[in-house]
Amino acid sequence: MLSKTPLSFLASQLFQRRLPMGGCLAVLLLGSAWAQAAEDYDQLVREARAGNYQPALQRLRQNPDDLAHLDDHLVIAGWAGLDEEVLQTYQRHPQARLSSGAWAAVARAYRNLKRWPQALEAYRRGLAAHPGDPALQQGQAMTLVDAGRGPEALQKAAALVAAAPRDAERRLALAYVHQQMGEPYAALFQVDQARQLAPRQSRVLSEYVDALQAAGLPRQALAFGERHPGVLSAAQQRSLQADRVAELVRLAEVSPLRDSERFVVADRAIAEADRLLAQWAGDPAAAQEVRRVRVDRLGGLYARARMAEVVEEYERLHAEGAELPPYALRWVAGASLYQRQPELAAELYRQVIASENAKDSDWMDDHQGLFYALVESERLDELPTLADGLVAQQPVRLHPPGMGVAVPNDDWLEARLLQANGRLYRNDLPATQQDYESLVASAPDNSRLRTGLASTYLSRGWPRRAEDQLKIAESTDPRGVALETEQGMVARELQEWRQLDLLADDVIQRFPEQLQAQRLDYLRQVHHMAELRISAYGGHANGGEVNGSRDLGFDSVLYSPPIADHWRLFGGAGYATGDFEEGTGHYRWQRVGTEWTGRNTTLEAEVSHNDYGDGDKLGLRLSGVHDIDDQWQYGWSAARLSRETPLRALNSGIRADRLDGFLRWRQSEQREWRLAYAPSHFSDGNMRHELALTGSQRFYSSPYLVADLGLEVSGSRNSKSEDVPYFNPKSDLLLLPSLNLEHTLYRRYQTRWTQQGQLGAGSYSQQHHGTGAVGLIGYGQRLSLDDRFDAGLALSAVSRPYDGDRELDYRLVFDLSYRF
Repeated sequence: MLSKTPLSFLASQLFQRRLPMGGCLAVLLLGSAWAQAAEDYDQLVREARAGNYQPALQRLRQNPDDLAHLDDHLVIAGWAGLDEEVLQTYQRHPQARLSSGAWAAVARAYRNLKRWPQALEAYRRGLAAHPGDPALQQGQAMTLVDAGRGPEALQKAAALVAAAPRDAERRLALAYVHQQMGEPYAALFQVDQARQLAPRQSRVLSEYVDALQAAGLPRQALAFGERHPGVLSAAQQRSLQADRVAELVRLAEVSPLRDSERFVVADRAIAEADRLLAQWAGDPAAAQEVRRVRVDRLGGLYARARMAEVVEEYERLHAEGAELPPYALRWVAGASLYQRQPELAAELYRQVIASENAKDSDWMDDHQGLFYALVESERLDELPTLADGLVAQQPVRLHPPGMGVAVPNDDWLEARLLQANGRLYRNDLPATQQDYESLVASAPDNSRLRTGLASTYLSRGWPRRAEDQLKIAESTDPRGVALETEQGMVARELQEWRQLDLLADDVIQRFPEQLQAQRLDYLRQVHHMAELRISAYGGHANGGEVNGSRDLGFDSVLYSPPIADHWRLFGGAGYATGDFEEGTGHYRWQRVGTEWTGRNTTLEAEVSHNDYGDGDKLGLRLSGVHDIDDQWQYGWSAARLSRETPLRALNSGIRADRLDGFLRWRQSEQREWRLAYAPSHFSDGNMRHELALTGSQRFYSSPYLVADLGLEVSGSRNSKSEDVPYFNPKSDLLLLPSLNLEHTLYRRYQTRWTQQGQLGAGSYSQQHHGTGAVGLIGYGQRLSLDDRFDAGLALSAVSRPYDGDRELDYRLVFDLSYRF
């Protein structure tokens, strides 16, 4: 309680003591001076109450040992926020008798300086001197919760409210305790009760706004502030507006009931952020809120799939020296991955993960982001450590408190999926298949697992098995984008072109921003493009019995875009030449035809013009390839004037009609066998029968290197003798085992550059000429770009006998496929 010296007190003392007239005059003059001084002091106190503290404090500091004004000094210094001065003044007179207000000022100073024990002791002494003082009791409860003694603070504050439930200040004290204990909604309830008790008290209204903000209700806080002018300061209004943007960004990440509405909230968040940034432009006082809104706007852009803008704004913020919080780095990491910047994404995901632990809700999502960033940056060696570590950390089931049964652990399943996919990306398809089949067996109704198993089957070359799995998954998630995308991939492999178009149209219309939808739509577009195929070769041999000492040739064909889903027209031309003992041979051809593709079937019909030897000839060809199932396939071809006719025979005016047939069994990428038979009827009366068995067995597989063992067993029989103008053994047999290697030199998304090596050693037997060794060595490279361009160049050398004489044949082969 602040001190005051009334003039009436001086007058009463004057007359009670009956002083002489001179003394009375002196006393009256002195009393008048004292009265004026008292009135001046009272004016200083009134100014201090109004917020002008310094004049009163300067007066009080002139006599710090004046016990009569000690309470005033403590209280006014407390109003001014001079906690150190409050404590220094108090400590000069620690045993002085203080008013309740002075004790409150001392305790509050200790509390502001986080000296909880001393603050609680001051409250104890104050309450001992002034029992039941409500301000001291409320301050004590609030200090207890500050000191970490929440339950005790809650008990005291609740008791205060129970004793006087219509006291707004007590409600505010209880609200503070709830707030500090992490109970914002309980705090909001108490402040709301205080607001109803004191609806016009400015402090209560301000506390209500703070409680709404703390409860994550910035929109309501802003609306309340607009209805009560003066409650919000300019800084507080900006803070709430920034909170509102953050709230909209959080809501934008929640999936709506309808896919068509998934961007509505994100668009609102971006629009509000842009409005505020424009409003605050050039206002130095709003710099903090501007930075906040710019950071939160990243989340709105991310939810809206405007990924390029997310990365661009991050780069601007980074250049300005801004430190982004982990949640914002998560958005930038995801956007970087979307924008095919996996190295940046991996770096950012590692920063985010370093700031959290396994209990954070986004912990597994962040590890998934890191996993795919490593995949796309081709750091495949790091995948097992990451995935296996996540599986080891996660129990299969959880035991939530209060539940009598264990529940499946979703994070364990996510970790197992990363483990399985890691094996897929590391080219261990058998292990991937085993993982997915095991997971599907344990959760047969999980469409996501079945879709993953279908993708694995497709990678192994089993589209029909994949189709079966997707049909089962369709029963639980008929329009899931991952399911439909995978169905589109299967339809493409099965040549179900109409189905591919329908699925691609659906996913790209519903989810144009999703990469998997874009990927399917792009592959569909590639299918609808024209296609150019070119193959060429050149060779040099020291004998030239078969192909000539020097030979050269090329073939080109141009396919039209698909017509009515299944048809393509094509036309092409080619040329071959070779040097033989009897002269140089030349062969030119032009061809046109049509191709029909559908499920399980590819058919071609062709008419050709052939210029060789002694004139022009008309050629015809029909061919077909048919899939029986995922393992078995057969094909056939019938050609009048076959381009497989040896050039040396054509140079002598001899043509050949040919039938081809094959049967292929392909278990998977691991092994394959093919049996082919081709009878040819030459115009000189010769009948040739060729039979070939080829196979491969993979024995080594890694992310960048695969090794296969190959075997070719082939032979032929001719009805005529060797006395014809082309190589025509009566019968022969080739046995050639080989080692085939393929090494990936570079891979980046749909760009792949590989090199191939081949080594072979076997034998060749020819009737009447015995058996000789065969050696093969080859090297080549292949480049694939963007699913539209594929080209390869290979050089090989073969040493083998022909008619008993050894020949060394060098051959350079080129092929290209381009869609446009």
